[in-house]
Amino acid sequence: MDESIWGELPPGPISCLTRQVGRCRLWARSSRDEWEIAYRHSPSDEAIPDEGCADDLTWSRYVTVADDRLKTVPALPDRRVIVRPAAPIVILPGRWGRFFFRVPLWVRFVSQSGHRQTTMEEIPTRRLASTWFGGLATGELCYAIEAPLQRELEQLELSEAFAACEVTVRNGSRERLRFERICVHVEHMRLYQADGRLWTNEVRVAFRGTDQISQLTFEQGPPERAGQADPVCEPRFPAESGIIKRSFALIREIAGM
Repeated sequence: MDESIWGELPPGPISCLTRQVGRCRLWARSSRDEWEIAYRHSPSDEAIPDEGCADDLTWSRYVTVADDRLKTVPALPDRRVIVRPAAPIVILPGRWGRFFFRVPLWVRFVSQSGHRQTTMEEIPTRRLASTWFGGLATGELCYAIEAPLQRELEQLELSEAFAACEVTVRNGSRERLRFERICVHVEHMRLYQADGRLWTNEVRVAFRGTDQISQLTFEQGPPERAGQADPVCEPRFPAESGIIKRSFALIREIAGM
């Protein structure tokens, strides 16, 4: 593909376009009213060799109309994500902390005809491990994020395959909040772009006690650190105000105490 993965692909018949994004190599080609897309993932950060549109690729075919345009848009994962700090974190009663992590992106192929846009395919830039969060009856299937939760933005290693996410956790209970995993509901978050970097809107998590789930607030607009940023992808599910969700895996829960 062209120099930037995000944006409109060249119009007209295309014999073969390819691009490495994160741990994924993508291929695309078109003829008249049809697009074909293929991809492969690497188990490491090592790039997959560009061998053109090889015969052994598995293609998905999409019938559109002859004048449809195809563009690629960054998107957040299609499940909630679980992030671990490098070591268990304790937030004292009445205190708060700000944390950062990087979210692996999906590449969304969008067909556009006039003002109408249709998602053709979504491909993760890396394979993420699945993990269960919560109890057997009330838990949720999530993705596990490899990179740890950090205290400073500068600790994140960002590229075009990741977005920076800022989480503020406030302990509004009378006990210590001690956790080793946090569930972030990226399905309610928007993506922004500024100076070649992608950001999510900030989420604020208010903890009220071990017997209560947390109240989530998703800030409107990009985080202050992003400056003048443009929205590039809407949330999968718009957030209502005052969402109540389970957010933490507490140490005593994990230890079975």
